[in-house]
Amino acid sequence: MYILPFFEFFPLVGIFFNFIEKNSRMLKEVKVNELEVTVENLSFLDVFQIQKYLDDLEIAQRAFGVSQISNQLLENISKLKKSIMFNRSNFKAIKYNRKTVGFIQIFYEDYDKIKIGIVIGEKKYWGRNIGTIALKKFINQLFSSDQKLKTIYLDTANFNTNARRCFEKVGFKIYNEQNGKVFMFLDRDSFVAG
Repeated sequence: MYILPFFEFFPLVGIFFNFIEKNSRMLKEVKVNELEVTVENLSFLDVFQIQKYLDDLEIAQRAFGVSQISNQLLENISKLKKSIMFNRSNFKAIKYNRKTVGFIQIFYEDYDKIKIGIVIGEKKYWGRNIGTIALKKFINQLFSSDQKLKTIYLDTANFNTNARRCFEKVGFKIYNEQNGKVFMFLDRDSFVAG
């Protein structure tokens, strides 16, 4: 049996890691099929998956649009987890290949306007267009099922460029920027389902 000397082993390790890095980049570049992304009512099991996402502080920081971990953030995480448990109808699960990868939260502000929030909790799917596809499908459902609904609002942190790009692709426009947040809206007339 031949055993590689230590100095001959290092180049193989380098080749292996280059292969892994290249393939993980290629995985990110693979287009997501729109048919593989769905927006569904939250199941009981989805609740636990989403709560797990919120335990990851990086995800929670993006979800709440803050750059610092603070007691306020931890309190907001706790409140959101309870809200998901007891108000499942205000949330939708984002599924990719039938697996929960994120969620959308709905806040009813008035009969003709709502505010929404969206989180992709599976980091390996960040930047893969899943949020954009899910958001388009969800907004199409909203406008189709509620003829009185005129405007949808949302906000995101300035530093969350993926989210901002997603919202702009769907058709959201900026109406205000303050305290490190970008506030956006989408009205029925400017939304083009696609």
